[in-house]
Amino acid sequence: MKKHLLSVFIILVLGSCSSTKKIKTDNGISEINYLDINGTKQYVLIRGENKDNPILLFLHGGPGASATALLRKYNSELEKYFTVVYWDQRNAGKSYQKDFPKTQIKVDLYNKDVDFLVSYLRKRFNKEKLFLVGHSWGARLGIYAIHRNPDHFMAYVGIGQELEAYRGEFLSYEYTLNKAKEKNHKKALRDLNESGAPQSGDFATMYKNGFWGLVKQKHWLLKLGGERYGRTNYSDWICNIWLSREYSLSDLLKYGKSSGFSAGNIIYDPDFNNYNIPEKYKEFEVPVFFISGAYDYNTPWTLVEEYHAEIKAPKKEFIKFKKSGHSPCFEEPERFNKEIVRILSVVKND
Repeated sequence: MKKHLLSVFIILVLGSCSSTKKIKTDNGISEINYLDINGTKQYVLIRGENKDNPILLFLHGGPGASATALLRKYNSELEKYFTVVYWDQRNAGKSYQKDFPKTQIKVDLYNKDVDFLVSYLRKRFNKEKLFLVGHSWGARLGIYAIHRNPDHFMAYVGIGQELEAYRGEFLSYEYTLNKAKEKNHKKALRDLNESGAPQSGDFATMYKNGFWGLVKQKHWLLKLGGERYGRTNYSDWICNIWLSREYSLSDLLKYGKSSGFSAGNIIYDPDFNNYNIPEKYKEFEVPVFFISGAYDYNTPWTLVEEYHAEIKAPKKEFIKFKKSGHSPCFEEPERFNKEIVRILSVVKND
């Protein structure tokens, strides 16, 4: 009997419905949507204290690493100033579907999803332009979006901006190897020497032992301080996702599956590999702001600072967070939220 009750409890916890806290201001919005975006069911959470505020669309990283729960934990302050759109990209997070086709994990389809959602939001809220924020992989999508449709955006903020496949990964590997030598970490040195330095910008064959070489390098990057400031694991973030009101325990399990599925399949898309944003995207019609952590050697901050100096845009800034790695939005959230509000005032008063 006890085993039966325990089984029922586990099923209820795993399958429990998630919700979002109601915003009670007169013109507020707090709603969960599952939109049909280019033939796929995708989760979109919309929250804000005043629907007349600018729309902020956040493009999460990965591919497959939904940021909804962490944004709600660390960046909900922004809902006072924006109508914030939290989007779980195709087959990520709460958009996950068990039998999702591998052929649907393509850069071109993500770009089309962004365009669809931007058009939907502009029409629904009667806004000419959106405030766009992208993180890591999402920052690559952000650059593509503002270049395709500059008239749709009032500003763009790239966090941990992806820029160059080969050069970025080479610098990341070099940092990790040097730290392993500095600490005389024999296991890390063995793994890194076995893989060797990146041979190309093709993620499936970048290392001698293929995709697993990349996985191992990122593992040691985290352990050796090049991913987060002052932490060598994601346990706190995993806990926050688990405890999120918008995410159930079942969603947390989907989170891991979707992340592995998306990252493990997009590497076979030629459009994902050998990208070089500085070579192709040199001038923008939209104000561009980059936020990087001083300890970010996933998408090395030095490349972002260099790119910022080279581009042309109506306004541009490179903002460095001293106590962050790859995710300043979650590592220094108070400062990050203030910066986003400041950037809004800069572009509104221009």
